[in-house]
Amino acid sequence: MDEPLFLQVRIGDAVLYEADQIGKVLRFLVGSPDPDAPTLFQIANVDSGEIRWIHREEVTEIVREYRTTIKKPFSFYEQIQQQQQQQQQQ
Repeated sequence: MDEPLFLQVRIGDAVLYEADQIGKVLRFLVGSPDPDAPTLFQIANVDSGEIRWIHREEVTEIVREYRTTIKKPFSFYEQIQQQQQQQQQQ
């Protein structure tokens, strides 16, 4: 039996929610009855920058996993450089 999608989500992942919105997971809250299962995710919408909470059932897909494909920049300058390198590779 496969584990539910919300159990696979980690901080830093980009997730799809509300059919066509992508957000980066900033943190999550754990609630009862299962203390190991996150119940709410705080996300930052990648298009608007809006920060909000979504329920675990709203996550429909993990778009990009932070831990394997994204190198976190240490500064805003490094973030700009990283984006330029990614554009050049495409």
